[in-house]
Amino acid sequence: MSQAAKTFDEWWVGSHYRRFVEREGVPLYEGSALENLATLPLADWERRGGKAAYTRLGNQEVVNLQIVEIPPKGELKPERHMYESVMYVMSGTGATTIWQEGEPKQTVEWGEGALLAIPLNARHQEFNSSADKPCRILFGTNMAQVINLYQNLDFVFNNPFVFKERYSHSAARDYAERGVHWNTRLFQTNFVADIRNFALDSWGERGTRTSIMRLYMGNSSSQIHILEVSEGTYVTAHRHGAGAHVIVIQGEGYEYLFMPGDEGKADGRAKIPLRPYGVIAPKLNEFHQHFNSGKGPLRQLAFKGWDKGLATVTNEGTYDAVGAARSDNPYAWAFKLRYDKEDPAIREEYYKELEKNGVTLRLEPLDQAAG
Repeated sequence: MSQAAKTFDEWWVGSHYRRFVEREGVPLYEGSALENLATLPLADWERRGGKAAYTRLGNQEVVNLQIVEIPPKGELKPERHMYESVMYVMSGTGATTIWQEGEPKQTVEWGEGALLAIPLNARHQEFNSSADKPCRILFGTNMAQVINLYQNLDFVFNNPFVFKERYSHSAARDYAERGVHWNTRLFQTNFVADIRNFALDSWGERGTRTSIMRLYMGNSSSQIHILEVSEGTYVTAHRHGAGAHVIVIQGEGYEYLFMPGDEGKADGRAKIPLRPYGVIAPKLNEFHQHFNSGKGPLRQLAFKGWDKGLATVTNEGTYDAVGAARSDNPYAWAFKLRYDKEDPAIREEYYKELEKNGVTLRLEPLDQAAG
């Protein structure tokens, strides 16, 4: 039994997640953006092996990233946990083995571009199949939120409860093969072999020649999507709740971040370069806007949490394909700033960026659908 605190400093814990990362002995990266997750410095990770780092981006502890590197022919120690987790492969090849206590193991092989849901509280272990190259993976999770909620690491990492409806060997023999395109912009799956060429649906409400696919993975309520912005265009500025982590998978461009009230202020907009494996994480209600200023499409992977009701469910409980691309209620959880309401200087600067980069395609960014 722990001793009772005798002073305020002993009693006060600002963040149990921060305390956990300190205990892990690896870096914790903060801010609104990181330039390149593929080259981010990591540290030796005693608990599972390999190297690792954690994030606390966007001044929130709802969603976080765990960046991990496994040495050639190396492996991580097995673990299970009471938080949601989806793995993305930035480089290398390998496999993840998944199992419940007392059941046969199932192995999913993966390479760069793969996205795999880790079933809630099922045991899993990652392996690097290369003899001479490390592999680098990241996990998008709600670990920070869960650790802060329960404040007990034994409960989070050593809980014997089995979520059979989420994963069992008898019901998931095809765990890595299942995929259903249920509705417009809505796909259920546990594994995508390569999200870089995964088919998307048009999302005109977000922007001209913009497409998306929302992914519900691991039998959870995941808010994950793949977004693509075509060459020569950009999306509308939008804001929503905290937690979104937008990772560049392909292409180049830049991001604007600005708070409500700074829509027309050039000095109120932070401009962040977008390149492969850079990540941006807007703060609560902070406007963010994706610009494709390079040649070819700009494709991004976004982790937004694990509550589908936040953006894709109407008040009546039905599926909302428009989602977070609505502009009719500035007091709603999600709100977009229409092209005709933005500062004209934004488009002027964008066209200058295209000219500088030798991009000749110009798509007039007008809303294609109501929202």
